[in-house]
Amino acid sequence: MQYSNSVWPGYVSHWQSSFIRQNILIIGYIAWNDYLNAGRGMVVCEIIDALHPAIDWSLDLVAFRPAFIPRCRAANYLRRLDLEEDVVDALLETIETYDPMRAIVALVKGNGEVDCSLLQNLKISPVDCCEQVLRRWPEFQPGLILQGE
Repeated sequence: MQYSNSVWPGYVSHWQSSFIRQNILIIGYIAWNDYLNAGRGMVVCEIIDALHPAIDWSLDLVAFRPAFIPRCRAANYLRRLDLEEDVVDALLETIETYDPMRAIVALVKGNGEVDCSLLQNLKISPVDCCEQVLRRWPEFQPGLILQGE
């Protein structure tokens, strides 16, 4: 398991950071939209495709299933991932205390890895991500449908 940012100060491999950067508008949209509907929680992105070392993140799209796990279901979800209890506790505490207007709790699963991140100090807030996706919905709708299947 790898952790990133100030909450989980560890190594984050290149692909998770690149994946988040490539999909920040969708991740932010899900975070804010579902926060408004379900309250605090975390965005989960399950990578569908095997990731190859030669992937060009500026050109290649990576298929994934996005989901929002509300706070009330987060503990059970995290335990099903067989995470250590102190990791689960840290993530639950982060879900309780993050600022939904300015930060995103994200979990990326892929290539046999689970990466947990508190995305903060973003160049674009979750609110702005949501507004951009809604304003440009035709660009995102087919991807959201395919990615969410």
